[in-house]
Amino acid sequence: MSTRGCMESDFETIADFLLRAAQITVSIQREYGKFQKDFIEGLKNNKDIYELRNRVETFASQFEMPGYD
Repeated sequence: MSTRGCMESDFETIADFLLRAAQITVSIQREYGKFQKDFIEGLKNNKDIYELRNRVETFASQFEMPGYD
């Protein structure tokens, strides 16, 4: 990530994304169970997952990908 130009505050944002992903996972497991097939069902059309994905993609798009310049 540092090769893409991330600063300390960017790493804090990334940590927040990881924390949110863990929170969503716990929520899905509570509602659907821990079996993989049930968990995957809980992921389908999950608004929290879609929101997090959009936030991560928007954040990541501000950094250049090394080797593609």
